Amino acid sequence: MNARDRLIDSMAQSLRSAGYHNTGLNQIVADSGAPKGSMYHYFPGGKVALAAVAIDHSAALVAERIGEILQRGLAPRAALEAVIEFFATEMEGSAFTKGCPVATITLEEAATTPQIRDACARAYEGWQAGLAGYLGDQGVADPRTTAETFLMLLEGALLLARARLSAEPLRGLKARLTPFLIQT
Repeated sequence: MNARDRLIDSMAQSLRSAGYHNTGLNQIVADSGAPKGSMYHYFPGGKVALAAVAIDHSAALVAERIGEILQRGLAPRAALEAVIEFFATEMEGSAFTKGCPVATITLEEAATTPQIRDACARAYEGWQAGLAGYLGDQGVADPRTTAETFLMLLEGALLLARARLSAEPLRGLKARLTPFLIQT
């Protein structure tokens, strides 16, 4: 992995666990092992530019993982339950330090930093489009709205799980999918 990629990966990890305001560039450079001068060489726009690229990176990784789950050939409810379980397992495995890789920075910066807002919007739009494509292929009525509703419920459950240090809100969401999302 080259210096640029290490900086992106380090920033993505820090944003996910510490948020934007608690992420310092000196720490990112140190954690990445990249030469100090490489930060502004690769990201002349500084912290904002690196954060936007890191959000895109994180969003792509999550989209890839969700795509893998959706390609398992599961029925819609089982597939969405598997997506929820993926996030629940991630949170438990990180002692609840890692929630959604986009939510924290969205809450912190989207209202004030256009470059970050755009990256966050791209992330959610990409996830919604992927879910909607799958749901449409499965014959779910109004797949775009269903995907958006699922993301809203998932994000809320992720926040509650992190606040409570418990995956129960996520796992509880599984039982609530059918009445709200998937009419089977």
